[in-house]
Amino acid sequence: MTCRHCHEQHPNYFTYCPNTNGVIEKEPFKHTYATNDFCLSCGTKNEESGSFCSQCGEITIKRVEQKTTFNKVISETLKNVNVPNMGNIKGQELKNASKEKVNFFKNNPLFFVPIVVSILLIFMFTFIAKNSFLDVVTADLDHEQSAIVKAIMSDPSELEDKIYKESGIKLSIPKILSLPSLVTVVHNVKAEWNVVLDAGFTNNSIHISMDNVLFGLMLIPFIALAIGGVIYGILARKKNWSLYQGIVYSTIVYVIVMLVVSFISKFSTKLGQVETKGLFMIEASMDYSALDMIFSATILSIVIFGFAAILTYFNKSIFEKLSYQVKYVQYAMFSVAITFIGLLINFSNIYFSLDKKVLESETVSIFSSIYMGTWNWICTFFSKLHMNTSLDGFSENITYSLFDNEKSEVYQSYFYNSLFEGEKYSLLPSFILVLITIVLISAAGYILYIVHRMNWKECLIFAGMFTALQLMIIYFVNIQLDFAASDGYIQFSFSFEIILTALLVLIVSSASFAAGGYLRQYQLKK
Repeated sequence: MTCRHCHEQHPNYFTYCPNTNGVIEKEPFKHTYATNDFCLSCGTKNEESGSFCSQCGEITIKRVEQKTTFNKVISETLKNVNVPNMGNIKGQELKNASKEKVNFFKNNPLFFVPIVVSILLIFMFTFIAKNSFLDVVTADLDHEQSAIVKAIMSDPSELEDKIYKESGIKLSIPKILSLPSLVTVVHNVKAEWNVVLDAGFTNNSIHISMDNVLFGLMLIPFIALAIGGVIYGILARKKNWSLYQGIVYSTIVYVIVMLVVSFISKFSTKLGQVETKGLFMIEASMDYSALDMIFSATILSIVIFGFAAILTYFNKSIFEKLSYQVKYVQYAMFSVAITFIGLLINFSNIYFSLDKKVLESETVSIFSSIYMGTWNWICTFFSKLHMNTSLDGFSENITYSLFDNEKSEVYQSYFYNSLFEGEKYSLLPSFILVLITIVLISAAGYILYIVHRMNWKECLIFAGMFTALQLMIIYFVNIQLDFAASDGYIQFSFSFEIILTALLVLIVSSASFAAGGYLRQYQLKK
């Protein structure tokens, strides 16, 4: 109990306060009612817990103090507390944030211009590549054959009209090289074509599945996104935009647009006996993987657009500014930079070894260099490229690596001898290419020493991020081409072993990164 005069606590059995001699008033307690176990009048046991005695009729109810349970304490404590509705708060915060974003976009109409420029450049570059490809394909054909090929691939409407005039059958021939279809293809999206023709006694079908076959064409979105990233970096620095939020929003816009383009590219048609006047039945479809498009567009936009934007945004002070960034951003930036430089060196090494007279086209030379240069870059981590060909049950497997004797068997074949000048397939020896890779990663370990401080966990984190980037590249360059017809089957593939390659890249990158760090540590101690 508490004395109301001195406000000190005293035992419950105190009647007077020892300090003030005042009467300690007992605090009023909350009460409730309960039944007695026995009647206070006759002593009969109240077995039914009734309010009145079953023998004499006297009341058996008594007033008792209400015990405070945990739930009562909580309810009494919180009954006067105004608890806000969290759902309303989150909803209001979301509305406010949305309004802020809308106002920001209204006040900054140039915010999405860089990614729009990238998208327009992709369409423009794809159109140029399409015309170059048609010129190469029709180079050895006469005028009539060339017109037919261009009509089928580019503008089949003339061919449709010709068939209709001659046979009265109205066919819908898909544009194999339509611009949306090609924009989808340059993102290395898995494509499938199916054609079934039932003409009386004969039934012919063709199924073509193409996965990563045209990964060399990814140079087109690569260049376009790099240009867009540079533009965004310049605008973000001048207008004080958020760098990383801009990259995220641009990526979302890019993925949505490319996904829409891939859906537009899909084609399906079906003609029965009635439409073809009883001559035949035909089914044709052209489909692209939406998941592949989402993955490819997301990776390309974040890595290429983001990397170019960051470089331009920080400009000459890139190394100074990076030192203030989160260490994982620094690891990611150096991983991308090493990969870009390594790929560029391997591309150049192959490009200047190709026999341009055989290829007859600068475009073909560039894309051939991209294929072989990428494979060589992965092989600098001591990985092996497996080339498999299956033709109607007969299969041939060849393994290529920079230091494998089987390499000569591949490059001395008719195809490779025609591409390269004799047996000269590389300007640089294999060990030099491997050494360049090790030096690039060691340089990163040397420069980032102040971040990792030779902590083995940090070295493994960098190696893990670097390995993840190389696995993305392998995902794009593992080629699979299937051609199935009624009279035969052909399968062709170029692939790296994912798990083994990942382990090799992790070992080489972590060891090289640590070696660069040890060199810097040694210099500082000295």
